[in-house]
Amino acid sequence: MRRATRMACLLVIGLITQAMGQAVPDVGQATVEWRGVLNAHGRYASLQGRSLFITSDKKTNAPPAGCWLTLDPDPGAPMLVCGGLPHAWEVAVVGRHALVCDYTRFLAVYEMTETNWTLAAKLEMPSMTENIIIRSNLAYVASHTGGLTVVDVSDPTKPVIVSNFNPTIDCDAVGLWKDVAVLYGHWESRLVLVDVSDPARPRQTGVYQHDPNTFIQGEMVVDSGFAYCTAGTNGLVIVDVADPDRPKLTKVVDVGDPVLDVDVALGYAFVAAGPGGVHVLDVKNPANPVHVGRYCDAKTITALRLAVDPIRGAGAAPGAPAVGCNIYVANGRGPAMVLVFRAPRR
Repeated sequence: MRRATRMACLLVIGLITQAMGQAVPDVGQATVEWRGVLNAHGRYASLQGRSLFITSDKKTNAPPAGCWLTLDPDPGAPMLVCGGLPHAWEVAVVGRHALVCDYTRFLAVYEMTETNWTLAAKLEMPSMTENIIIRSNLAYVASHTGGLTVVDVSDPTKPVIVSNFNPTIDCDAVGLWKDVAVLYGHWESRLVLVDVSDPARPRQTGVYQHDPNTFIQGEMVVDSGFAYCTAGTNGLVIVDVADPDRPKLTKVVDVGDPVLDVDVALGYAFVAAGPGGVHVLDVKNPANPVHVGRYCDAKTITALRLAVDPIRGAGAAPGAPAVGCNIYVANGRGPAMVLVFRAPRR
């Protein structure tokens, strides 16, 4: 009887701890669990600092319903700041301005307030804008058939094109590794590496060609010299881009489901796999990924896109090792979800 009472108390304490958004406990085995739903619907998820954006594109024929949420004070339960955002495939933030890629021939800049977003500038681009990364005062934009466009956003209300490099690919995504931009060519199943050490004069350095007609969804993330690329029935393609002159295949990982999106943190790759839910791979050795976790509930989740945020231990000092990640999932079956990944104990 006393043992049962103790177990009940521990369960209550655990539920209270989770509700308060405390860090995940130290565990011996990696797990992925449901944490909650968000007051947001959409197809895309972008995390910029402590701001989370859940948005949709114009192809859905839905009215603008994008949402801006904040991870403060509780990253496990982001709170709605502002709804009714414009259509967006990708959002990047410079100060109090949001730069929006919305698959039009413009880079749109909005002033962000907690009540609404006001259009502050529109910059005509070489092609439809799809993906964006900010470094210092420069925006690196993947612009469909226009390739890589570098934009000066030191004054986001007056953006200026610095240069454009067009390798004639369907440029759906861009990543940065040191002074190299990695461009993802969707239809060509190709990566093109571009030296941007002089942003005004980009130059091509190397090309990686994968099997034809295998890259899908146009999503990629570059981390620690490796490009993680979405690639249809072949799953996740990992390419070594540390030598920009000679990129080479590291590994193709079949997760058993089409890979729609990928993010990397703490040496783990987090994969959105549609009705297959979310998979987690240990990629500390990218040549030998290990499947360490999954969340799948066909009735409630179709994982379209995701973003991850590391979790520090309770009372941990700044810079202390993370013990897991919150995973924010744009969900095709309902409101966006929060999952929690508990890293294995070392």
